[in-house]
Order: sequence, then C-alpha cells, then structure tokens
Amino acid sequence: MGIAKRLKKSSNGNNNKGKKPSKPKFVPGFSSLGPTIYVQDPALEKTCADIPHRPTIPIKSLSSSSRIPQSQGSANGTPPDLIIITSWTGAIPKHIAKYTQSYNQLFPGVPIMVITTNIGDLAWHRTKTKLAVLAPAVSYLTTTPGSTTPRFSQILLHAFSEGGANKAVCLAQAFQLATTNHTRLPISAFIFDSTPGTPRYSSNVAAFRRSLPPNKFAQTVGLPLGACVLGVTWFVFCIVVGYDNNLISKTRRALNDNSLWEVGSNIPRTYLFSESDDLIFWKDVEDHGVTSAQTCGARSLLVRFKNTGHCGHARGNEEIYWGAVKRTWETRHHGGGHEMIEVGGGSEADRQYGLGCGWCLLCYQLAPLQLTQA
Repeated sequence: MGIAKRLKKSSNGNNNKGKKPSKPKFVPGFSSLGPTIYVQDPALEKTCADIPHRPTIPIKSLSSSSRIPQSQGSANGTPPDLIIITSWTGAIPKHIAKYTQSYNQLFPGVPIMVITTNIGDLAWHRTKTKLAVLAPAVSYLTTTPGSTTPRFSQILLHAFSEGGANKAVCLAQAFQLATTNHTRLPISAFIFDSTPGTPRYSSNVAAFRRSLPPNKFAQTVGLPLGACVLGVTWFVFCIVVGYDNNLISKTRRALNDNSLWEVGSNIPRTYLFSESDDLIFWKDVEDHGVTSAQTCGARSLLVRFKNTGHCGHARGNEEIYWGAVKRTWETRHHGGGHEMIEVGGGSEADRQYGLGCGWCLLCYQLAPLQLTQA
C-alpha cells in the first residue's frame, strides 16, 4: 500500500510543481550494481530491469565531427572483453560520461564498468572496508562465486588520479581474495591518467579542496579543517608509520605488483600526465613509467602534456589522447621499453611530423611532439 502511494505520488506532475528536477544519481546510461559501481552491459539489461529505482539516461552519440580514432579491429587480436574505469576522487557523472562515450565509439559494444570514489572512501576507510564495498564488482567479474575462471580474460583498465589508482588496486586485491586460487585480475593493458604520484602534503590539500562542494561555506570552513586533519594524518604516516607506508606510496608500488596483475612486456601501459598539473607532480608519473619499463620489463608509453590540467588532458587533445589509448591496446605482446611523447603549445608551423615511431600518433598531432626513446 505504501509503495503504491509513493509511486502514484511520483507520477503526479502537480505534486512536483515548483520543485527542481533531481539530478541523476548514477553514471548516465549505466545500471548500478552497488554503491559507486556502475555497468553498461547489454547482457545485464534484462536482469537490471527488475531492480527498483534504477534511473538510466541514454548516452548521447558523439558528433560526427568528433576526432576520436575509430577502432577497426586490432591487428593484435580482438577488442577488450571489458573496460574498467576507476574515476578520480569526486568525479561527477557528466564528466565520467565523456570518457564512456569515447569508449563506446572506440570499442563499440564492449561492456564498461565504472567505479567511483570520494575523499572519505580514499582517505579514511580501512582497506577491509574498501574491499567489502567492491563485492558486487568482483561478483560481476567472476563466473560463479569462488570460481578460478574469470568471466573476462582481456580487460582494459583506465585509472584516473590517486583515487582511481587506489580503487583499481583494491579491486585487484578483492578479486584475488574472492577466487579460489587467488587469481590475478586479468588486465591486458593499463591507462594511467594523472597517476601515480608520491606523497606530498600540498597535493593532498589541493585534492581535498577540489573534492569540496562549490559553495562559500564549504570552502571557507571545510578547507582549513581538512588541511588540519590532513596535516595530522601526514605527520602520523611520515613520522610514526613511515613514508613508505603512506596510502599513495602503497598504491604506487602495487601498480607494479605482479601478484595482483601481470606486469611485463606483454602488458602495455600508457601514462598521460601534464607539467601544469597542480595535484600530481609530472616527474613522479614519468619516473614510475620509466621504472616500470626498466625493472619490470613493461611496455610504457609516456605522453607528457604541457598545458593541461589534472585529469583534463583529453580536452582539446582528443586525437592524441584516444589515439594513445587505441595504440596501447593494439600493441600488446610487443616487448618492453619506454617511449616519450611531449605535447605542448605552439603554432601550426611548429608542428613536427615524421618522427617514425610505432607508438607516436603521427596522424593525430594537435601540437608539437618531441619523442625520446629509450
């Protein structure tokens, strides 16, 4: 009786007169598997249709003028079985949708899982709590509970910032604990956007400031309070616990942990970062890519932008950004090493062509590129 009344009330337009329309709670076009976990998968549509309060918004198709390279079937196998996006801390649906839309065009029909995070989950929750929240995602990734055979065998992982990198690590840990033989998460290619960094107090405060609501009260009261709390946390971890046991340090090491996922010459990884990023020092990201190649044998492509903001490298650089993503997937099993692409400002006359590198996106240059190969 109560449910029927609520449904009748929600369908009555007069009752909503004068009220602002509610904002969608879920990533546009996706179904919710649980808190912070969303999936776009045609195979789940029928099942999820029975879940109450499942608002979905159709994804708008990209305009015909979009300069995202089309995937015409990789010469090195098929498209991914699944794309996992672990978003930056506090990311809102309309921003995440820009990346899911691009993936829909790059790899049509491939299921996409999005896992979001917030500053509370990243900074305050214990690892045990984080892993427990990811149970619906693990269930989706495995054929049956306790199965040793993953449902997907070729996954493309796209992690944004420290929040996304940490969430990806937690997902791999949860997946490993849930499988009978502690199976590694079957990642076939990594995309790291604005990550990983190293522990820096100023970066922590800047990240917290961005996660606050855009109102004067939150910024005036919340920022000083958060800075103090972060300061205490910073002192505890650096002095008492130890710099290497900081959450960011642990995440940075885990990205090269061969027990969580395969790390080597057959699993390419691309780092997209910027010298203008005020949250993550670009040299930290670059060093991780180089180290991954030198010590783990990984195939690392480093795309260093000059003037883009944190997690904003694709804006205005679609062909370079998505060309790098496409190339990363297509160059699996190509051996180790690392390569550098620098993307900066300048006039059209300054643009350089003919660098002759298989990873260099010569057809997609929007700015001067300078390549350093090691």
